[in-house]
Amino acid sequence: MSSSRFTVLVACSLLACGGSSSTTTSPGRPSAGGDQVEERVIIEKQADGSIKKTTIRTTRRVVPAPPPPARPADPFPSDPLVKYNVDRVNAYRAQKGLPALRYDAKISAFARRGSEQLSRDHTAHAYFAANAKGAPGFGSRSAENQGDPRGVPALDGDTTQNGKKQIDIMLKLMMDEGPGGGHYDNMMNPHFRRIGIGLFYAGGKLYMTNDFSD
Repeated sequence: MSSSRFTVLVACSLLACGGSSSTTTSPGRPSAGGDQVEERVIIEKQADGSIKKTTIRTTRRVVPAPPPPARPADPFPSDPLVKYNVDRVNAYRAQKGLPALRYDAKISAFARRGSEQLSRDHTAHAYFAANAKGAPGFGSRSAENQGDPRGVPALDGDTTQNGKKQIDIMLKLMMDEGPGGGHYDNMMNPHFRRIGIGLFYAGGKLYMTNDFSD
């Protein structure tokens, strides 16, 4: 909301006050619509000693700059689990009235490399911390969620159902953190508009990375 100022201007006629004047400024109240409002109160001492008070109110319409257009979503890869991961995150966002995130192939390539490194060193966000700045696909804001650094074990004998259950359990844990939890806040961030998915299997375990950007 734009700030509003209340300006008091004290002015005297040169004849009555010897040309002296003073100006004071104090915070004002914002208008209901968030516009910028300025009030100028002019006080003049007349020749007969009376005081003339004039109030001038000016309202300036404040139009917020529209956000830059979002880049179109990239086609999903053949792995159905990538689309499932995006759909589940967007389903959680829809519960909070937030717009869906768009799949981004460049961010996904970065996220997959993050999952591959996680499967080797089991250190959360190590790849992101070292390489995210200026990486292809990322905009002015970025964040990352990763699953269990030790990997999510198999939960079903069917490959696709197993992957869905692994993704579900990690996303639910992240959402259960609630506001103030880093994973939750990343998923629910209204400034993010794109998502990259990195799913990597090693030793039968799923290493999951979700990267976000504006």
